[in-house]
Amino acid sequence: MRTLIGAVGYRFLRDHSAVFAVLDRLEQSDFGPDVTVEDVSYNPIALVQWLQGEAKDAFDQVVFVAAAGREGRAAGEVDVYRWDRALPSDQLIQQAVTDAVTGIISLDNTIVVAGHFNALPARVAIVDIKPREHEFGTALSPEVAVAVETAIAVVRALASDASAFDALPLAGLPDARHGVRPQFGIQIRKWGLTPGTR
Repeated sequence: MRTLIGAVGYRFLRDHSAVFAVLDRLEQSDFGPDVTVEDVSYNPIALVQWLQGEAKDAFDQVVFVAAAGREGRAAGEVDVYRWDRALPSDQLIQQAVTDAVTGIISLDNTIVVAGHFNALPARVAIVDIKPREHEFGTALSPEVAVAVETAIAVVRALASDASAFDALPLAGLPDARHGVRPQFGIQIRKWGLTPGTR
């Protein structure tokens, strides 16, 4: 299964940059030629252009990794799910495109924009770490340092085992008719792995 592992986030914001601790470790892994590990934080529009141009038909699935502050989750919690491909209203899609153009980096915008332009393969999974610390720096909180190890184990399993990917629960965006900004925390289910297991 040809897999893109894509990290989405800002660097040097402590726990909010935990995704890059995951990325750095995964880049050292020997996945073989069917797995590409990439920082895709640069801009959702540019990602769409890459996926529809140079990387057209290059991937069967994408695993996005991010650290996002979702309500109702404890710091260090790792949520894993498959995106159900449902998109919000046209108005919210337009807002996501506008945010992307102005340089806002977010998992939600990346999913909405790339999904709207049909740039993603049919199989999309999200691995999302709940951060605690947000100030400038590189040190991770203890909870998030543990979460990084869990996320690495999960991403490795998803990239190497199609059945693990298929076993993930589907989750979608909240009901955009109520004017809610795109968020994925509503229907997320927890992954059963613990660090160091497959």
